[in-house]
Amino acid sequence: MKTTTQFHPGRAAFAGFTAGYVMALAGYWLEAVFGVSELDFAHAGLRYVSGGKQGWWIIGIIFHLIDSALLGLLYGAVAYRALRRLTRSLGSFWGNVAAGLAFASGIWLTLAMLIAMPFMGSGIFGWKTGSARPALASLLLHLIFGSLLGSIYGFRSR
Repeated sequence: MKTTTQFHPGRAAFAGFTAGYVMALAGYWLEAVFGVSELDFAHAGLRYVSGGKQGWWIIGIIFHLIDSALLGLLYGAVAYRALRRLTRSLGSFWGNVAAGLAFASGIWLTLAMLIAMPFMGSGIFGWKTGSARPALASLLLHLIFGSLLGSIYGFRSR
């Protein structure tokens, strides 16, 4: 299939929202199975929006999903074309996945490790937790986000 350079805002927002939703579910699973509590996206949103007021968990998760949709729009409008040029040799599907992974790696580094983790009190790369688990789990979750974002946005129906 041919890669198009036309921006599709609806597909970009849908891809970001869906990838963010799956990312949050995977984060809750990691928290339940491995006890990595620093991955609660609703808690991060809660602190960002309400300063930690009780009962605002739903607002936190809504903001996570809105942010995910906005990141999908950023990916589709700005990053997709450049990253697909770099990953074209991988083919349509794997090239889209690789482009999404590259974008998500940058998001993980800047937004998660340098902004969100310190904002939540865990320090840069979660160093205040005394463990690499939160940073590595966050990387895994962002790679899930990126692979879904890239594959959903890059999907072309015949």
